[in-house]
Amino acid sequence: MLRGMFRHLLIAAFCVFVFSACLRLPWVKPIPKASVVSFPKANPFDGTKRDPRRVGRIAMVNVDGGFVLVDSDAWAPPVAGTALKCLRDGVETGVVAVGKEQRGAFVTADIVKGSPQRGDDVFQ
Repeated sequence: MLRGMFRHLLIAAFCVFVFSACLRLPWVKPIPKASVVSFPKANPFDGTKRDPRRVGRIAMVNVDGGFVLVDSDAWAPPVAGTALKCLRDGVETGVVAVGKEQRGAFVTADIVKGSPQRGDDVFQ
């Protein structure tokens, strides 16, 4: 009985050794790692001109309070203090500054100049 168990153990060890050696054969290609997309870090102070990036759309305007509510459809909402341009049909309607309040995809922004309207596209 002990010989039978020893024989099975020897066969199992041999199979493990052979199959692990097969993984290192030259015709077996290694599994590629997931590619990570990295975006270049933009430095707004280096003097290079950047293309505007669409951040979202104005969902609500409060003229009395002097702020707008931006529905952000970007990967990450803009950081507080960022200046955003509001455009309608390619014409600038105003400039807003992102505030601290944020809930989900919605961000508040104070109106700096102009008169942005609901539905205007917002660019950074």
